[in-house]
Amino acid sequence: MATIKQAVIKNTRQLAETNKGSSVVLAKGEALMVTAGLAVPATSATLRATLLGVCNQDITAAEALTRVLFILPSDEDTFIFSTTNNSDAVHNNQAMVLTNSTEVNNTGTTSATGIVQQVEPFGAAAEKLIIGRFITL
Repeated sequence: MATIKQAVIKNTRQLAETNKGSSVVLAKGEALMVTAGLAVPATSATLRATLLGVCNQDITAAEALTRVLFILPSDEDTFIFSTTNNSDAVHNNQAMVLTNSTEVNNTGTTSATGIVQQVEPFGAAAEKLIIGRFITL
């Protein structure tokens, strides 16, 4: 499974904790959103207003935990994202939506509802990786 990884780990990284359903399974490196007051894996419908951050722990259903620790993104944080299509420098500064909780949909056009902004490609184009930041405004 692909994950979202912080491109540069900073000493100023902020972590937060929030409620989740006891049966919700989460993986470290997944984007999280809030729905009905609980953290769940982000989806293609995640908006800036519902984005929480990046899950910072693996949680199985058997653990029945009701709280999750996550990285609270700031405007300066960059992450390495998996993408739907090959990465391309032409996409730099474009706003993109998520495909799912671990992948960005880089269609080559800016989305008005985009929550990730590409900074630059990462690795070879066929690796489908970019460095980007969450749009938190």
